[in-house]
Amino acid sequence: MKNVEELKKDYQMIEERIMRFITEHSAVVYAVDSGDIVEGGTFTWAALSSDDRILQAQLRLDNITVSELARQRLEQIHSKYIADFDRSRGMVLRYIRQDSILLKILTLEAAAEVAKNELHLQKFLLA
Repeated sequence: MKNVEELKKDYQMIEERIMRFITEHSAVVYAVDSGDIVEGGTFTWAALSSDDRILQAQLRLDNITVSELARQRLEQIHSKYIADFDRSRGMVLRYIRQDSILLKILTLEAAAEVAKNELHLQKFLLA
């Protein structure tokens, strides 16, 4: 089992990759007529190229590996924040899979920032 500092380094590498993936390899599109339902409308993820889908799949697997080790650590110390960790982990995976609607997120940078904040929460919960 990796120690906390090793896990935090792994998280830093994953964070950098997720930020690059979202800001450099992804796109969002406005959901037509969504402004009639939600103020300001919503955005959805645009389809990825075949190369970007390969990148996405590897990033997803690497994130799952790191987050599973982190979760095992939380279980080992009987953390009371496992449910919070799981919620955060799921949020990051949705941003990697790009299978969610983006409410009040108008740019790729804003989407990447949400994922980054969730990863910071996960790192914090390891301490």
